[in-house]
Amino acid sequence: MAEIPLRAIFFDAGNTLIFPRVEELAQDLTEQGYPAEVEDFCAAERAGKQKLDEWLWPQIRLGEVPRTIDHFYWGAYLRALMERIRAPESEQGRLMQRVAEGFQDITLWSRVLPETPPYLEKLRARGYFLGVISNSIGTMEEQLARLDLARHFDIVIDSAVVGVEKPHPDIFKIALGRARVEPSEAIFVGDTHATDIGGAQLAGLRGVLIDRVGAYPQAACPRINSLPELESVLANLPS
Repeated sequence: MAEIPLRAIFFDAGNTLIFPRVEELAQDLTEQGYPAEVEDFCAAERAGKQKLDEWLWPQIRLGEVPRTIDHFYWGAYLRALMERIRAPESEQGRLMQRVAEGFQDITLWSRVLPETPPYLEKLRARGYFLGVISNSIGTMEEQLARLDLARHFDIVIDSAVVGVEKPHPDIFKIALGRARVEPSEAIFVGDTHATDIGGAQLAGLRGVLIDRVGAYPQAACPRINSLPELESVLANLPS
């Protein structure tokens, strides 16, 4: 049987296309009396992702996926961060709230790596349908437009708008329906193993993991460190 060619590429947004200015959050913690560095946030991200894998993969394998999961990841992330900065228990609630509010400000997610726009333009020139599937707060399309990234995409699916989060297959099915492609004709690129790769697999898509912080050294799926490295994955797919 002939292989089905790739027609659509979907991307996660946060930590895939856009990144938070965590140095500002680190500075705020330092000013609160708890010195923090960017690496503390990277370590918390690794810990949160690994905890999420432990909790979520068993549910994915059973096909019993909750419609909202981000609360679990951020809880694990913030607890790991508090441990890294040695915040006393009496201060953790207040500090976690400050950091959480920082991440909830969509404008914090404004760092675009220089290689991202030209690579997206390259993919569009090849005729791929490009889309974003993001667990967000209803303002992701607006933020991508602010950063001059929205023009590269045919659709932006925001979980707060459609009412379901990755890894639930319904959010991927919404994107596939709008793109008018079959799951076998699409891939999904994201940074969270259980949420992005597990969810894509549940919906029948192939998943590619972008792992800039080294959270998943043992991942069995294709794993890249930057978007242009996607070329090596595409080279092994039918054209």
